[in-house]
Amino acid sequence: MRVKKSGAVLSDEQIIDLYFAREERAIAETDKKYCEYLHAVAYNILYNEQDVDECLQDTYLKTWNSIPPQRPQILRAFLAKITRNLSLDRYDYLNRQKRVSAVTYSPLDEVQEFLPDPYDMDRELQDAAVARIITQYLDDASDRRMYIFTSRFFFSLTIPQIAKRLGCSQSLVSKELAAIKQELRRKFEEEGITV
Repeated sequence: MRVKKSGAVLSDEQIIDLYFAREERAIAETDKKYCEYLHAVAYNILYNEQDVDECLQDTYLKTWNSIPPQRPQILRAFLAKITRNLSLDRYDYLNRQKRVSAVTYSPLDEVQEFLPDPYDMDRELQDAAVARIITQYLDDASDRRMYIFTSRFFFSLTIPQIAKRLGCSQSLVSKELAAIKQELRRKFEEEGITV
């Protein structure tokens, strides 16, 4: 169980200024403000407290090493991206090492269903094309579809969690996800990307 830290919470700008001043307090203030949020991001990928705690510590170290020179526009999103990427790396490592039970499931498994095969063309070109198609799709999508997509595939929320946050049924969220995957598959095929 995570213990909520008390005391005044600094603004993102104040926290970033602490990093630029190279004050170690920056990490404590980041943890105070974003620990619960980052924990949720990592836990929805890893489902293991020990691995989540390691990812959070690695997140703080990577943040310390990244700011400066970077000055994030949105600290929350900057931290979430680091945590998510570290969690995905950890997830891949655990799967390669056969340390994860065969019944473990992640929304990342679901993503593989509609992403193209990474080995049938140059990886960098493919990644750029996939990113462009997904970005364009999300730019054109309704706010609801964009929220469902990012909640499921970026933050790894479960269908019940998304439904609860949207105040709708789980079946509606499942139908929306199926429609999103079908539309993306069609867009990939139109661009000549093998799915």
